[in-house]
Amino acid sequence: MSVFSVLVALLFGLSSLVPSQAQTGPLLDAASCRPDQQGQAQLQILRQGVHTVQGTLAGFDPCQASVRFRLPAGVVRPPLMISLHGGGGIKDVLASDQAFFEHGMATLTFDAYEMNRFTGRGPLFWVRQVSNEARQRMLLSTAWAAYQWAIQRDDIDTQNIYIFGISNGAAVAANLAAMVDPQHVRGVIAEGITPVGLGLPHQTRVPLMLAFGRLDDFGASDPKMMRWLLSDPCRFNVRFELAPPGTAARCNNTSGPTEMTPSPLAWVDSIHARSAPIEIAYFENMAHNAYFGPLMQQRATWGGGQTLGASLGATPEARALFFQAMTAFIARQRRSP
Repeated sequence: MSVFSVLVALLFGLSSLVPSQAQTGPLLDAASCRPDQQGQAQLQILRQGVHTVQGTLAGFDPCQASVRFRLPAGVVRPPLMISLHGGGGIKDVLASDQAFFEHGMATLTFDAYEMNRFTGRGPLFWVRQVSNEARQRMLLSTAWAAYQWAIQRDDIDTQNIYIFGISNGAAVAANLAAMVDPQHVRGVIAEGITPVGLGLPHQTRVPLMLAFGRLDDFGASDPKMMRWLLSDPCRFNVRFELAPPGTAARCNNTSGPTEMTPSPLAWVDSIHARSAPIEIAYFENMAHNAYFGPLMQQRATWGGGQTLGASLGATPEARALFFQAMTAFIARQRRSP
């Protein structure tokens, strides 16, 4: 079986672990729907095998079919976890979303591609043939609007909101850590963050946990380069008006395009003195996206023709340790009633 076949099988196998339908029921009514918030973006070819998106990007429609907003039974105004998927779409975070839900949190997640009315494309198309900046622009636009929607609700604890992001979603989560109000968001967890796309902010306003699997080589051209050392030419960054000031200001497709983006560790070193606390945690026997499925160490060829690291998943023991670390981080940040 090819690497692509295995990836597809695992992606779709993982989606069967939890319900696939949005849970509206008594939580949302027709008056809550905002179909005008769904986007009108279109795919545009950048070069052979690589696309970007152009046009009006989506905000947040809570009634869009991919949205999963859930409240745990018997918990009055629970804390909320907003989960941001990576390149593969919502399937990237279904299992982790379920874990947070079973931990007693309200949960909110969505598919940014579907919110932009993109349908009929498989996860590998988005992972391999769409630029980081395009994915991150869609994610940030919808995530920012979803956060603003969430803080208006009276059925969750709006002073105890958390954000989790994986891969491209981790980069968006880190940017949101510079945008959100600390009175609402208590902490952000970014797993397998990428420094390439919208760049990373000059400072953060809320505590941030960066998590890396020791086997995470995803997106690295050098087999010895791990995710926390990942760097690419600045030409793969773009400036985006919604994103906070950050590394993309002077490291983008028009400014210093041949220079290299700071790695995640270099970025932390450059901002930690002026930011909210930043923790870095590493986990053995874990690659990219711990909740993807079983541990797979591999390389794969992207749409642009590059062969890059593509290791995914974790052992059950590593995944359990990762979740334990995340819930401990949440407990440290949680505001008392």
